[in-house]
Amino acid sequence: MSNKKLVDPRTQPVSRTGVAGPKFSDEDLYSLAERYGTPYFLVDEATLRKKVSEVESAFTDFKGKFRVAYSVKANFNPSVIKTFAGEGIMFDLTATSELHFVLRSGGSPASVMYTSITETEKEYEEVLALGVKKVVVASHNGLLNLTEAAGKTGREVQVMVRVNPEVHVHAELRGSMGHGKFGLQFNGGSEDSAFSVLRRILATPGLKFEGFHFHLGSQIEDPACYAEALERLEAFVLGARRQLGQFEVRTIDIGGGLPVSYGRKVPSPKEMASKIVGQLNSLAESMGGRFTLVAESGRFLTAESTVLVCRVVNIKSFGDAKYVYVDAGYNTLLDSALLRHEYPVEVVPGGRVSPQKTVLAGRLCDPLDVFPTSTRSRLAGAGVGKLVVFRDVGAYSIVMNMPFHSQPRPYVLMRTTQGPVRVIRKGQDVDALFAEEGGDLLAD
Repeated sequence: MSNKKLVDPRTQPVSRTGVAGPKFSDEDLYSLAERYGTPYFLVDEATLRKKVSEVESAFTDFKGKFRVAYSVKANFNPSVIKTFAGEGIMFDLTATSELHFVLRSGGSPASVMYTSITETEKEYEEVLALGVKKVVVASHNGLLNLTEAAGKTGREVQVMVRVNPEVHVHAELRGSMGHGKFGLQFNGGSEDSAFSVLRRILATPGLKFEGFHFHLGSQIEDPACYAEALERLEAFVLGARRQLGQFEVRTIDIGGGLPVSYGRKVPSPKEMASKIVGQLNSLAESMGGRFTLVAESGRFLTAESTVLVCRVVNIKSFGDAKYVYVDAGYNTLLDSALLRHEYPVEVVPGGRVSPQKTVLAGRLCDPLDVFPTSTRSRLAGAGVGKLVVFRDVGAYSIVMNMPFHSQPRPYVLMRTTQGPVRVIRKGQDVDALFAEEGGDLLAD
Protein backbone atom coordinates (compact mmCIF):
# COMPACT_ATOMS: atom_id res chain seq x y z
CA MET A 1 0.00 0.00 0.00
CA SER A 2 1.35 3.41 -0.96
CA ASN A 3 2.28 5.84 1.81
CA LYS A 4 1.66 8.82 -0.50
CA LYS A 5 -0.60 11.35 1.20
CA LEU A 6 -3.94 11.80 -0.54
CA VAL A 7 -4.91 15.40 -1.32
CA ASP A 8 -8.52 16.54 -1.32
CA PRO A 9 -8.91 18.32 -4.69
CA ARG A 10 -11.42 20.72 -3.16
CA THR A 11 -8.65 22.33 -1.07
CA GLN A 12 -6.60 23.32 -4.12
CA PRO A 13 -6.77 26.95 -5.30
CA VAL A 14 -8.87 27.81 -8.33
CA SER A 15 -6.78 29.18 -11.21
CA ARG A 16 -5.87 26.30 -13.44
CA THR A 17 -6.87 28.19 -16.57
CA GLY A 18 -3.75 30.35 -16.57
CA VAL A 19 -6.02 33.39 -16.31
CA ALA A 20 -5.04 36.42 -14.24
CA GLY A 21 -7.25 37.27 -11.31
CA PRO A 22 -7.90 36.34 -7.71
CA LYS A 23 -7.40 32.80 -6.44
CA PHE A 24 -9.97 31.16 -4.19
CA SER A 25 -9.54 27.71 -2.70
CA ASP A 26 -12.00 25.07 -3.83
CA GLU A 27 -12.75 24.40 -0.17
CA ASP A 28 -13.83 28.02 0.36
CA LEU A 29 -15.97 28.02 -2.78
CA TYR A 30 -17.82 24.90 -1.65
CA SER A 31 -18.23 26.27 1.86
CA LEU A 32 -19.75 29.50 0.54
CA ALA A 33 -22.03 27.52 -1.78
CA GLU A 34 -23.37 25.58 1.18
CA ARG A 35 -23.94 28.75 3.19
CA TYR A 36 -25.38 31.08 0.53
CA GLY A 37 -26.58 28.71 -2.17
CA THR A 38 -25.73 28.91 -5.87
CA PRO A 39 -25.29 30.85 -7.97
CA TYR A 40 -23.37 33.56 -6.12
CA PHE A 41 -20.88 36.27 -7.05
CA LEU A 42 -17.61 36.62 -5.14
CA VAL A 43 -15.59 39.85 -5.37
CA ASP A 44 -11.96 40.20 -4.30
CA GLU A 45 -11.25 43.60 -2.78
CA ALA A 46 -7.47 43.29 -3.21
CA THR A 47 -7.88 42.86 -6.98
CA LEU A 48 -9.98 46.03 -7.22
CA ARG A 49 -7.19 47.99 -5.54
CA LYS A 50 -4.52 46.30 -7.65
CA LYS A 51 -6.24 47.36 -10.86
CA VAL A 52 -6.23 51.00 -9.79
CA SER A 53 -2.50 50.74 -9.15
CA GLU A 54 -1.92 49.17 -12.58
CA VAL A 55 -3.58 52.07 -14.38
CA GLU A 56 -1.83 54.69 -12.25
CA SER A 57 1.60 53.13 -12.80
CA ALA A 58 0.97 52.87 -16.55
CA PHE A 59 0.98 56.67 -16.90
CA THR A 60 3.91 57.51 -14.62
CA ASP A 61 5.85 58.97 -17.57
CA PHE A 62 3.19 61.59 -18.19
CA LYS A 63 4.70 64.87 -17.01
CA GLY A 64 1.48 66.41 -15.74
CA LYS A 65 -1.04 65.30 -13.12
CA PHE A 66 -2.79 62.00 -13.81
CA ARG A 67 -6.10 60.76 -12.36
CA VAL A 68 -7.97 57.49 -12.69
CA ALA A 69 -11.75 57.75 -12.96
CA TYR A 70 -14.07 54.83 -12.30
CA SER A 71 -17.10 54.50 -14.59
CA VAL A 72 -19.73 53.56 -12.04
CA LYS A 73 -22.06 52.03 -14.64
CA ALA A 74 -19.81 48.93 -14.70
CA ASN A 75 -20.65 47.98 -11.11
CA PHE A 76 -22.45 50.32 -8.72
CA ASN A 77 -22.35 48.06 -5.67
CA PRO A 78 -21.77 50.38 -2.68
CA SER A 79 -18.89 48.26 -1.34
CA VAL A 80 -17.13 48.43 -4.71
CA ILE A 81 -17.61 52.20 -4.84
CA LYS A 82 -16.36 52.54 -1.26
CA THR A 83 -13.24 50.57 -2.14
CA PHE A 84 -12.45 52.92 -5.02
CA ALA A 85 -13.26 55.99 -2.93
CA GLY A 86 -10.65 54.75 -0.48
CA GLU A 87 -8.12 54.73 -3.32
CA GLY A 88 -8.74 58.45 -3.88
CA ILE A 89 -9.75 58.16 -7.53
CA MET A 90 -12.40 60.06 -9.47
CA PHE A 91 -15.84 58.86 -10.57
CA ASP A 92 -17.40 59.12 -14.00
CA LEU A 93 -21.20 59.33 -13.69
CA THR A 94 -24.05 59.60 -16.17
CA ALA A 95 -27.11 59.67 -13.90
CA THR A 96 -28.17 61.42 -10.71
CA SER A 97 -28.97 58.03 -9.19
CA GLU A 98 -25.31 57.06 -9.65
CA LEU A 99 -24.33 60.28 -7.89
CA HIS A 100 -26.44 59.34 -4.87
CA PHE A 101 -24.74 55.92 -4.77
CA VAL A 102 -21.28 57.54 -4.86
CA LEU A 103 -22.02 60.14 -2.19
CA ARG A 104 -23.61 57.57 0.14
CA SER A 105 -20.68 55.17 -0.37
CA GLY A 106 -17.88 57.52 0.65
CA GLY A 107 -17.22 59.47 -2.53
CA SER A 108 -17.13 63.26 -2.56
CA PRO A 109 -18.68 65.72 -5.07
CA ALA A 110 -15.17 67.01 -5.80
CA SER A 111 -14.21 63.57 -7.16
CA VAL A 112 -17.09 63.45 -9.65
CA MET A 113 -17.03 64.14 -13.37
CA TYR A 114 -20.66 64.24 -14.51
CA THR A 115 -21.26 63.22 -18.13
CA SER A 116 -24.98 63.23 -18.82
CA ILE A 117 -26.62 61.72 -21.89
CA THR A 118 -30.00 63.47 -21.45
CA GLU A 119 -28.57 66.82 -20.22
CA THR A 120 -31.83 68.12 -18.73
CA GLU A 121 -32.09 71.30 -16.67
CA LYS A 122 -33.68 69.48 -13.72
CA GLU A 123 -30.86 66.93 -13.73
CA TYR A 124 -28.19 69.63 -13.73
CA GLU A 125 -29.91 71.52 -10.91
CA GLU A 126 -29.78 68.40 -8.73
CA VAL A 127 -26.16 67.65 -9.61
CA LEU A 128 -24.96 71.20 -8.91
CA ALA A 129 -26.99 71.44 -5.70
CA LEU A 130 -25.20 68.31 -4.46
CA GLY A 131 -21.84 70.00 -4.96
CA VAL A 132 -20.56 68.62 -8.27
CA LYS A 133 -18.41 71.12 -10.14
CA LYS A 134 -17.09 69.28 -13.23
CA VAL A 135 -19.81 68.76 -15.83
CA VAL A 136 -19.33 67.45 -19.38
CA VAL A 137 -21.70 68.76 -22.06
CA ALA A 138 -22.33 67.19 -25.45
CA SER A 139 -25.03 69.33 -27.08
CA HIS A 140 -26.13 72.93 -27.56
CA ASN A 141 -29.35 72.34 -25.65
CA GLY A 142 -27.41 70.65 -22.90
CA LEU A 143 -25.23 73.72 -22.50
CA LEU A 144 -28.30 76.00 -22.35
CA ASN A 145 -29.80 73.75 -19.65
CA LEU A 146 -26.56 73.75 -17.67
CA THR A 147 -26.36 77.54 -17.91
CA GLU A 148 -29.91 77.87 -16.54
CA ALA A 149 -29.18 75.41 -13.74
CA ALA A 150 -25.99 77.25 -12.81
CA GLY A 151 -27.93 80.52 -12.62
CA LYS A 152 -30.66 79.04 -10.42
CA THR A 153 -28.27 77.35 -8.02
CA GLY A 154 -25.69 80.12 -8.00
CA ARG A 155 -22.89 77.59 -8.52
CA GLU A 156 -19.84 78.11 -10.70
CA VAL A 157 -19.40 75.22 -13.11
CA GLN A 158 -16.23 73.79 -14.60
CA VAL A 159 -17.48 72.78 -18.04
CA MET A 160 -15.90 70.21 -20.30
CA VAL A 161 -16.88 69.52 -23.89
CA ARG A 162 -17.38 65.94 -25.02
CA VAL A 163 -16.02 65.61 -28.54
CA ASN A 164 -16.42 62.87 -31.10
CA PRO A 165 -13.02 62.49 -32.82
CA GLU A 166 -14.63 60.26 -35.48
CA VAL A 167 -11.64 57.92 -35.63
CA HIS A 168 -11.91 54.31 -36.70
CA VAL A 169 -11.80 52.00 -33.70
CA HIS A 170 -11.50 48.22 -33.52
CA ALA A 171 -13.45 47.62 -30.33
CA GLU A 172 -16.09 45.39 -28.81
CA LEU A 173 -18.31 48.46 -28.47
CA ARG A 174 -17.49 51.58 -30.49
CA GLY A 175 -18.04 55.05 -29.10
CA SER A 176 -16.48 57.08 -31.91
CA MET A 177 -18.16 57.19 -35.29
CA GLY A 178 -19.61 59.71 -37.72
CA HIS A 179 -22.90 61.17 -36.46
CA GLY A 180 -22.75 58.88 -33.45
CA LYS A 181 -24.78 59.07 -30.24
CA PHE A 182 -21.95 60.45 -28.13
CA GLY A 183 -20.11 63.74 -28.30
CA LEU A 184 -19.84 66.62 -30.76
CA GLN A 185 -18.08 66.86 -34.09
CA PHE A 186 -15.21 69.30 -33.89
CA ASN A 187 -16.69 71.50 -36.61
CA GLY A 188 -19.66 71.24 -38.91
CA GLY A 189 -21.35 74.59 -39.07
CA SER A 190 -24.22 73.79 -36.70
CA GLU A 191 -24.81 74.89 -33.13
CA ASP A 192 -24.19 71.25 -32.16
CA SER A 193 -20.48 71.37 -32.91
CA ALA A 194 -17.62 71.48 -30.45
CA PHE A 195 -16.50 74.86 -31.80
CA SER A 196 -19.93 76.47 -31.38
CA VAL A 197 -20.40 75.07 -27.87
CA LEU A 198 -16.87 76.06 -26.84
CA ARG A 199 -17.41 79.62 -28.07
CA ARG A 200 -20.60 79.92 -26.03
CA ILE A 201 -18.96 78.55 -22.87
CA LEU A 202 -16.13 81.07 -23.10
CA ALA A 203 -18.67 83.90 -23.47
CA THR A 204 -21.02 82.84 -20.64
CA PRO A 205 -20.53 84.29 -17.13
CA GLY A 206 -20.67 81.65 -14.40
CA LEU A 207 -19.23 78.96 -16.66
CA LYS A 208 -15.54 78.13 -16.48
CA PHE A 209 -14.12 76.17 -19.38
CA GLU A 210 -12.25 73.13 -18.04
CA GLY A 211 -11.25 70.98 -21.02
CA PHE A 212 -12.22 68.14 -23.32
CA HIS A 213 -13.51 64.61 -23.01
CA PHE A 214 -13.79 61.74 -25.49
CA HIS A 215 -14.52 58.04 -25.28
CA LEU A 216 -13.55 55.78 -28.17
CA GLY A 217 -14.96 52.41 -27.12
CA SER A 218 -14.55 49.27 -25.06
CA GLN A 219 -11.91 46.53 -25.24
CA ILE A 220 -9.51 48.58 -27.40
CA GLU A 221 -6.28 46.74 -28.17
CA ASP A 222 -4.65 49.16 -30.62
CA PRO A 223 -3.56 52.49 -29.09
CA ALA A 224 -3.28 54.03 -32.56
CA CYS A 225 -6.87 55.24 -32.31
CA TYR A 226 -5.98 57.26 -29.19
CA ALA A 227 -3.02 58.77 -31.02
CA GLU A 228 -5.24 59.82 -33.93
CA ALA A 229 -7.90 61.25 -31.60
CA LEU A 230 -5.28 63.30 -29.73
CA GLU A 231 -3.85 64.57 -33.01
CA ARG A 232 -7.29 65.76 -34.11
CA LEU A 233 -7.96 67.32 -30.72
CA GLU A 234 -4.67 69.25 -30.86
CA ALA A 235 -5.47 70.57 -34.33
CA PHE A 236 -8.90 71.66 -33.15
CA VAL A 237 -7.59 73.49 -30.08
CA LEU A 238 -4.91 75.35 -32.02
CA GLY A 239 -7.43 76.32 -34.69
CA ALA A 240 -10.02 77.43 -32.12
CA ARG A 241 -7.44 79.63 -30.38
CA ARG A 242 -6.74 81.44 -33.64
CA GLN A 243 -10.42 82.35 -33.89
CA LEU A 244 -11.46 82.73 -30.26
CA GLY A 245 -8.27 83.90 -28.63
CA GLN A 246 -6.25 82.09 -25.98
CA PHE A 247 -8.07 79.80 -23.57
CA GLU A 248 -6.63 77.38 -21.07
CA VAL A 249 -7.18 73.62 -21.24
CA ARG A 250 -6.98 72.31 -17.68
CA THR A 251 -8.23 68.74 -18.15
CA ILE A 252 -8.24 66.18 -20.95
CA ASP A 253 -10.21 62.98 -20.36
CA ILE A 254 -9.31 60.23 -22.84
CA GLY A 255 -12.12 57.93 -21.71
CA GLY A 256 -11.80 54.23 -21.12
CA GLY A 257 -11.29 51.20 -23.32
CA LEU A 258 -8.39 49.44 -21.58
CA PRO A 259 -8.84 45.78 -22.51
CA VAL A 260 -9.51 42.86 -20.17
CA SER A 261 -7.95 39.54 -21.14
CA TYR A 262 -10.97 37.24 -20.59
CA GLY A 263 -8.57 34.34 -20.93
CA ARG A 264 -6.44 35.52 -23.85
CA LYS A 265 -3.47 37.85 -24.15
CA VAL A 266 -4.23 41.54 -24.61
CA PRO A 267 -2.02 44.63 -24.18
CA SER A 268 -1.52 45.73 -20.58
CA PRO A 269 -2.28 49.31 -19.47
CA LYS A 270 1.48 49.95 -19.44
CA GLU A 271 1.80 48.74 -23.04
CA MET A 272 -1.15 50.86 -24.15
CA ALA A 273 0.03 53.98 -22.32
CA SER A 274 3.61 53.72 -23.56
CA LYS A 275 2.39 54.31 -27.11
CA ILE A 276 0.70 57.64 -26.35
CA VAL A 277 2.42 59.19 -23.30
CA GLY A 278 5.03 60.88 -25.45
CA GLN A 279 2.30 62.37 -27.61
CA LEU A 280 0.41 63.54 -24.51
CA ASN A 281 3.53 65.30 -23.22
CA SER A 282 4.01 66.97 -26.61
CA LEU A 283 0.35 67.99 -26.61
CA ALA A 284 0.81 69.70 -23.25
CA GLU A 285 3.80 71.63 -24.62
CA SER A 286 1.96 72.75 -27.76
CA MET A 287 -0.95 73.99 -25.62
CA GLY A 288 1.43 76.04 -23.50
CA GLY A 289 0.70 74.47 -20.14
CA ARG A 290 0.26 71.26 -18.22
CA PHE A 291 -3.20 69.74 -18.04
CA THR A 292 -4.62 67.04 -15.80
CA LEU A 293 -4.93 63.79 -17.72
CA VAL A 294 -7.88 61.55 -16.83
CA ALA A 295 -8.30 57.94 -17.95
CA GLU A 296 -11.65 56.35 -17.24
CA SER A 297 -12.23 52.68 -16.69
CA GLY A 298 -15.13 50.58 -15.62
CA ARG A 299 -14.51 47.20 -17.15
CA PHE A 300 -10.74 47.04 -16.54
CA LEU A 301 -11.00 48.08 -12.89
CA THR A 302 -13.70 45.56 -11.97
CA ALA A 303 -13.81 42.61 -14.39
CA GLU A 304 -11.01 40.43 -13.03
CA SER A 305 -12.03 40.99 -9.42
CA THR A 306 -15.08 38.75 -9.51
CA VAL A 307 -16.15 35.17 -10.12
CA LEU A 308 -19.62 33.68 -10.54
CA VAL A 309 -20.00 30.32 -8.84
CA CYS A 310 -22.79 27.96 -9.89
CA ARG A 311 -23.47 24.23 -9.64
CA VAL A 312 -23.85 21.45 -12.20
CA VAL A 313 -27.41 20.16 -11.88
CA ASN A 314 -27.73 17.82 -14.88
CA ILE A 315 -25.74 16.23 -17.71
CA LYS A 316 -26.99 14.92 -21.03
CA SER A 317 -24.90 13.06 -23.63
CA PHE A 318 -25.36 12.86 -27.40
CA GLY A 319 -22.59 10.63 -28.71
CA ASP A 320 -19.64 12.97 -29.21
CA ALA A 321 -21.25 15.88 -27.29
CA LYS A 322 -22.15 16.39 -23.65
CA TYR A 323 -24.47 19.08 -22.33
CA VAL A 324 -23.61 20.29 -18.85
CA TYR A 325 -26.50 22.18 -17.22
CA VAL A 326 -25.81 24.66 -14.43
CA ASP A 327 -28.18 26.50 -12.08
CA ALA A 328 -27.26 29.91 -13.53
CA GLY A 329 -28.45 31.46 -16.78
CA TYR A 330 -27.86 34.54 -18.85
CA ASN A 331 -30.06 36.38 -16.35
CA THR A 332 -26.85 36.48 -14.29
CA LEU A 333 -24.43 36.95 -17.22
CA LEU A 334 -26.38 38.91 -19.82
CA ASP A 335 -23.29 39.62 -21.96
CA SER A 336 -23.17 35.94 -22.81
CA ALA A 337 -26.43 36.33 -24.74
CA LEU A 338 -26.17 39.94 -25.95
CA LEU A 339 -22.53 39.92 -27.09
CA ARG A 340 -21.75 36.19 -27.06
CA HIS A 341 -19.15 37.13 -24.48
CA GLU A 342 -16.57 34.45 -23.71
CA TYR A 343 -15.67 34.10 -20.06
CA PRO A 344 -12.96 31.74 -18.78
CA VAL A 345 -14.81 28.89 -17.08
CA GLU A 346 -13.63 25.94 -15.01
CA VAL A 347 -15.07 22.96 -13.22
CA VAL A 348 -14.15 22.64 -9.54
CA PRO A 349 -12.58 20.20 -8.99
CA GLY A 350 -11.59 19.29 -12.52
CA GLY A 351 -10.98 15.85 -13.95
CA ARG A 352 -9.66 13.92 -16.91
CA VAL A 353 -10.29 15.33 -20.37
CA SER A 354 -13.12 13.59 -22.24
CA PRO A 355 -13.24 13.06 -26.01
CA GLN A 356 -16.76 14.45 -25.92
CA LYS A 357 -17.35 18.10 -26.74
CA THR A 358 -18.74 19.88 -23.67
CA VAL A 359 -21.56 22.41 -24.10
CA LEU A 360 -22.27 24.57 -21.06
CA ALA A 361 -26.01 25.23 -20.83
CA GLY A 362 -27.90 27.54 -18.50
CA ARG A 363 -31.10 26.86 -16.60
CA LEU A 364 -33.34 29.18 -18.68
CA CYS A 365 -35.91 27.99 -21.23
CA ASP A 366 -34.28 29.90 -24.06
CA PRO A 367 -32.04 28.59 -26.87
CA LEU A 368 -29.73 31.60 -26.33
CA ASP A 369 -28.95 30.37 -22.83
CA VAL A 370 -25.81 28.46 -23.82
CA PHE A 371 -22.59 29.97 -22.52
CA PRO A 372 -19.75 30.70 -24.96
CA THR A 373 -16.48 29.78 -23.29
CA SER A 374 -12.92 31.06 -23.56
CA THR A 375 -10.22 28.99 -25.24
CA ARG A 376 -8.67 28.70 -21.77
CA SER A 377 -11.81 27.28 -20.19
CA ARG A 378 -11.45 23.92 -18.49
CA LEU A 379 -14.66 21.87 -18.39
CA ALA A 380 -13.17 18.40 -17.97
CA GLY A 381 -14.51 16.40 -15.06
CA ALA A 382 -17.93 18.02 -15.01
CA GLY A 383 -20.35 16.04 -12.87
CA VAL A 384 -23.64 16.65 -11.11
CA GLY A 385 -23.02 18.47 -7.84
CA LYS A 386 -19.66 19.97 -8.83
CA LEU A 387 -19.14 23.70 -8.98
CA VAL A 388 -18.53 25.69 -12.15
CA VAL A 389 -16.65 28.99 -11.83
CA PHE A 390 -16.95 31.84 -14.35
CA ARG A 391 -14.00 34.22 -14.03
CA ASP A 392 -13.64 37.94 -14.90
CA VAL A 393 -17.34 38.71 -14.46
CA GLY A 394 -17.01 41.84 -12.30
CA ALA A 395 -17.99 44.34 -15.00
CA TYR A 396 -21.64 44.78 -16.03
CA SER A 397 -22.80 41.27 -15.09
CA ILE A 398 -23.96 42.09 -11.55
CA VAL A 399 -25.68 45.35 -12.52
CA MET A 400 -27.50 43.67 -15.41
CA ASN A 401 -29.03 40.88 -13.32
CA MET A 402 -32.67 40.40 -14.30
CA PRO A 403 -35.49 38.21 -12.98
CA PHE A 404 -36.22 36.28 -16.18
CA HIS A 405 -38.04 33.03 -15.30
CA SER A 406 -38.86 34.54 -11.90
CA GLN A 407 -35.23 34.15 -10.84
CA PRO A 408 -34.33 35.97 -7.59
CA ARG A 409 -31.10 37.93 -7.49
CA PRO A 410 -28.13 35.93 -6.14
CA TYR A 411 -25.91 36.88 -3.22
CA VAL A 412 -22.90 39.07 -3.90
CA LEU A 413 -20.00 38.47 -1.51
CA MET A 414 -16.65 40.18 -1.04
CA ARG A 415 -13.37 38.78 0.24
CA THR A 416 -11.90 41.73 2.09
CA THR A 417 -8.22 42.61 2.23
CA GLN A 418 -8.30 41.49 5.88
CA GLY A 419 -9.38 38.02 4.75
CA PRO A 420 -12.99 37.43 5.86
CA VAL A 421 -15.77 37.13 3.29
CA ARG A 422 -18.79 39.32 3.88
CA VAL A 423 -22.13 39.88 2.15
CA ILE A 424 -22.20 43.06 0.05
CA ARG A 425 -25.60 42.42 -1.55
CA LYS A 426 -28.19 40.16 0.04
CA GLY A 427 -29.59 37.36 -2.00
CA GLN A 428 -33.24 37.62 -2.86
CA ASP A 429 -35.82 34.92 -2.18
CA VAL A 430 -38.94 34.17 -4.22
CA ASP A 431 -41.22 35.91 -1.72
CA ALA A 432 -39.25 39.15 -2.02
CA LEU A 433 -39.26 38.95 -5.82
CA PHE A 434 -43.02 38.26 -5.84
CA ALA A 435 -43.61 41.37 -3.74
CA GLU A 436 -41.24 43.45 -5.84
CA GLU A 437 -43.09 42.47 -9.02
CA GLY A 438 -46.43 43.60 -7.57
CA GLY A 439 -47.56 40.48 -5.78
CA ASP A 440 -48.21 42.49 -2.64
CA LEU A 441 -50.64 44.64 -4.62
CA LEU A 442 -52.96 41.78 -5.54
CA ALA A 443 -56.54 42.36 -4.52
CA ASP A 444 -57.89 40.02 -1.84
